[in-house]
Amino acid sequence: MRSPTKRAKTIQACTSCRKHKTRCEILDPSESPVRCHRCKVLSIACSYEQTQVPAAPRPPEPNQPSPRSSKSAAVPGIRFDGSGERLWSFPIPEGQNLDWSAPMQAIHHLTTLPSTSLNPPEFVNNDLSLSMILPESRIDRLIELFHAQYTPWLNFQPIRNSKNPLVDIACSAVAARHLDGPAGTEVRLRLQTLTRDSLAQMVFIPRPPDSLEAIQCLLILSLWGPFGAVTESNGWDARFLISAAVRMAINLDLDRASAVVDDMRKLANPDVANLAEASERARLWIALTNVESMLCLGTGHAPSSRRTPGDYVLIQFPSALTGGTDLRHVRLGLMARQFELFEEAAAMRLHPGIDKEEWSHQIKGVLERMKNGRRLLMPLPVVLDSEQSYFHAIHIYLCIPRLLVLYHAFWEARASLPQIPLGQPWHDRFMPHAGGEALLGMWGRDMIQSSEALLVYALSTPTQTLCTAPDTLFNMVVLAAGYVVGAKFLMRRMSGRALLGASDRLLAKTAAHLHRAACGAGHAAQRCALLVQRMIAKWEARDDHDAAPTSYPTPPADFNFLQPGEEPALPVVSPTPPPPQEPVPEGSLFADVEFMFLNTMLADDTAFWDLLAEDQLRW
Repeated sequence: MRSPTKRAKTIQACTSCRKHKTRCEILDPSESPVRCHRCKVLSIACSYEQTQVPAAPRPPEPNQPSPRSSKSAAVPGIRFDGSGERLWSFPIPEGQNLDWSAPMQAIHHLTTLPSTSLNPPEFVNNDLSLSMILPESRIDRLIELFHAQYTPWLNFQPIRNSKNPLVDIACSAVAARHLDGPAGTEVRLRLQTLTRDSLAQMVFIPRPPDSLEAIQCLLILSLWGPFGAVTESNGWDARFLISAAVRMAINLDLDRASAVVDDMRKLANPDVANLAEASERARLWIALTNVESMLCLGTGHAPSSRRTPGDYVLIQFPSALTGGTDLRHVRLGLMARQFELFEEAAAMRLHPGIDKEEWSHQIKGVLERMKNGRRLLMPLPVVLDSEQSYFHAIHIYLCIPRLLVLYHAFWEARASLPQIPLGQPWHDRFMPHAGGEALLGMWGRDMIQSSEALLVYALSTPTQTLCTAPDTLFNMVVLAAGYVVGAKFLMRRMSGRALLGASDRLLAKTAAHLHRAACGAGHAAQRCALLVQRMIAKWEARDDHDAAPTSYPTPPADFNFLQPGEEPALPVVSPTPPPPQEPVPEGSLFADVEFMFLNTMLADDTAFWDLLAEDQLRW
């Protein structure tokens, strides 16, 4: 008789999970500090931080390779020891490394570093409902503000349910970022705490069947995270939230909603109300897939949701633009196709044995198809009679997939080559008999053009619209700005020539525009503005010292800040002017970080940058 299996030793749930009677589990016992999964996702303090010691990593099994710390460590021929001249420095805690094979993930890390300037007011957390925080009239004003300024980004109309206030809680928490003064800050933080508790109820506690309200709440909160609290530095896992929303949507058969709409339209006399309801469900599903794709761009993660042919039929570009054209469908369709193309290219890996010419032909095919969407979008901001500013911003969503496809192509091309010492040229070794060097040169020019175009579109988006943009859009702007700054450094260092154009003024205006779009300290726009500002400062402090300091444009005279207790009129926008450059404290334990893809895949080839420098003189 076999002896009974000995049960594994368990540990008591953390204080927060015990209080809320939720499941408590540690998914990564080796991280420091140790935190349970629920507290990590909700960005709240976990009692395990003081009571648990990180587990030592397990040694590799015999005859098994040692685990890699990141994907970039597995790229052959690339040194990751930090040697070589740095492009710029960022305040990264010692011992942490950035994986530049996932550039958007790296930028997200840089823009969510802890801020020592955040000192939120303390308050007793006993809020169980919206009505305990604000009177009904103020709640209605916040929800009205959300619908006026944030709903166009969603491209669907949120459904409100008096019996299930999840959507109202999410909308109020997001719109509360426009409340100024100490009282407004306290209201915002109390709403954020209520939102976290609501998320815990949705995600971690067994509950009745999933609802449309819960799906919409998760989608909204994946786009606009909290800010202004100390706990924000622990991270707001937007991808986790949108993945949970996708799972709920599949449980409710939303992924079949487009097929239902198609079947209803084939009926002789379809019920108008039922058809409208089915269309909204289909629109919500497509919005979910777009948001998940957007949050996975450049992170190394693939979205779990998939669009069907029926979805594309529903959001196909109209044959003619009329007054009755549904602009939400137009935006959903343009974004969906561009994200789909990026995901197609990201799956094209240059593994050993893959024909490089065929691979490069496939990448070029994706880049050519991406031009179709940009051509359709180009005239819309100037020919449409409404929502023009949102179509300016959609250009950013169409530029970033192209930039990331080019990034991916360079990374794969460099990784496909054998060991090459740092500092030796490599571009001419990629497909040497099939024009590989010329192809990489074309892609290099395209990366610069795409980056500058993205910054132009960001500047073309009015501040009143940009301040309500999803948080991840600002990270896209930072990545483009970082590539421009890096290209300026490398062009000068490797070819001795300057990057022609108006990049200095473009970068300076971008930083100022992001500052003006910030709703307050800690907002994604403000964090990204500071990062771009530090990039500019690094460029201005280069060795030649011959560039005049870049001045920021003077803020408009109508920049007004609300006084404590003052009741603002809708719409409410409270931008923040550019603060002075924050010096890095001497003696800080900061690791020097660079754009690894620039230093290892581009910077080590003088001939490549000479080619780009000569090309810009031939125009």
